[in-house]
Amino acid sequence: PDTIALKNEGADDQMMTADAFIVTSGSVPIFPADMRPNGKNILAPRFASKLGSLPQSVIVVGAGATGCEFVYLFNRLGVDVTWIVDQYGVLPSFDRDAAQLLADKLIERGVKQVEGQQAQRIDQVNGGVAVVLNDGTTYNAEQAFLAIGRKPDTSALNLAAAGVDEEQVDGNGRSSNPKIYLAGDVTGLPMIANRAMAQAWVAGRHAAGAATAVFNPNAVIAAVYTDPQVAQIGQMAGEGVKTVSVPFTASLKAHLQPEQDGFVKLAYKTDGGRLVGATAVGHHAADVLAPIVVALQAQMTITDLATLYGAHPTLSELTFIAARAKRD
Repeated sequence: PDTIALKNEGADDQMMTADAFIVTSGSVPIFPADMRPNGKNILAPRFASKLGSLPQSVIVVGAGATGCEFVYLFNRLGVDVTWIVDQYGVLPSFDRDAAQLLADKLIERGVKQVEGQQAQRIDQVNGGVAVVLNDGTTYNAEQAFLAIGRKPDTSALNLAAAGVDEEQVDGNGRSSNPKIYLAGDVTGLPMIANRAMAQAWVAGRHAAGAATAVFNPNAVIAAVYTDPQVAQIGQMAGEGVKTVSVPFTASLKAHLQPEQDGFVKLAYKTDGGRLVGATAVGHHAADVLAPIVVALQAQMTITDLATLYGAHPTLSELTFIAARAKRD
């Protein structure tokens, strides 16, 4: 419970004890048995920076943030893209209007989207690949790109020996063993860098005995780096939750962008008006939502937000404009 063994090949184990340990070992991609990357014509994100040339065609399997980003990337680089989207749809954890707008934009630019079926296996065919779906339909391309998902990378750590239940992490990052903290991807979804940094800040300070507020999972922006960009924070639906939205063009600055489609949507409680979440789609959407991080942390109401004005003309005005659009 208070000792870690460092195992080095060809050397003796090194034993270390401490008052506290912080586990930030990250995550690893998920690959089904019949769909594993080979670094040649079946690729995964870690191979992207090592491509010597672009394929003429690619099949992207997966429609989470990484899948969307690589569909956008390959399409913008002139590659013929077929996009396999399973029954959970595009960006399943995001607001449906936001996800649909991004999907529509990618299809408009020439992406071929195949919806509602999971990829079952990938075969090697004539120097390329054939992706076979659950219904038996087959799609061929020069390469396949896998972005199916990720899982915590803790299998080699034997955390059970220290009595750690990986499902139990408190607001300070402590696991079921109070000497062992977990931060970042090892704590599960959503696996995004700013969430990991926030968790690590809290865990490090708490482990050192310094004063710190507990981690607030509802004050973390999740962003998808496509064009248009998609970003979301907090809760967008549920009992007693209502939304209000404005188009990006409600800001004068948006009219100076080549792509003007997009919107900002705020979610708030009907009883009292407390803000609970926000979604943005458009140019610098993640930056647009920055004020909402503060608003959620401070438990502001939508009326509080409506009294504030960003610099004009900027995209930062959009959340305040959306708050003033509330009519009830």
